Amino acid sequence: MEQVESSENPFYVKKDYSMSMAKANLYTLLIMVPIIIVLGAVFAALWGFEKTAEEFTSLLDAPGGLLASYGVLIGILIVGTVIHELIHGITWVLAGRKPWSAIKFGFQWRTFTPYTHLQEPLKAGAYRIGTWMPGFITGFLPAFYGILYGSFWLVLLGGLFICAAGGDLLILWSLRGVNKDALVEDHPTRAGCNVLQPIADESDAVKA
Repeated sequence: MEQVESSENPFYVKKDYSMSMAKANLYTLLIMVPIIIVLGAVFAALWGFEKTAEEFTSLLDAPGGLLASYGVLIGILIVGTVIHELIHGITWVLAGRKPWSAIKFGFQWRTFTPYTHLQEPLKAGAYRIGTWMPGFITGFLPAFYGILYGSFWLVLLGGLFICAAGGDLLILWSLRGVNKDALVEDHPTRAGCNVLQPIADESDAVKA
């Protein structure tokens, strides 16, 4: 991890806990198939392979055929992506007690990735909450209810949005040893953040 002195505050150094958008997208693709397989296996174990096959076939037999199903799915994914980014912003504002003006939404065309950027430092605990909530609300909850009530559509959508939150999950994993009260700065162009550590006592920011 890179460690540099903060130009904004000479009493802190920054430790880089970020990754490129391209790397975050790559990890998302790598975890997509295992997540869908696991969710499908759990659904089949609870509801039977016959119902699972019927639910999957119904996606192909939707009015208008396979193309229409893909069109609906793509539309849902686009709307869900917008909601995902809004949840990031709303949660950081509420958990970090920040003004809405501190939130910036954007799109990185080079990697075709939407993003939400918090322009003010906040505590790591609040940053984690804002990082976790989109995947929880748009991914884990729909998948859970889909498994609970036998809706393969919800399981599929939940699985896709869990995958979409793959970069967020990697960020949370990278921050697992950071004290919840440590200050962090959301990275403006990469996935993740910089942790601000007091120069006088860096050991307090990151736990051993």
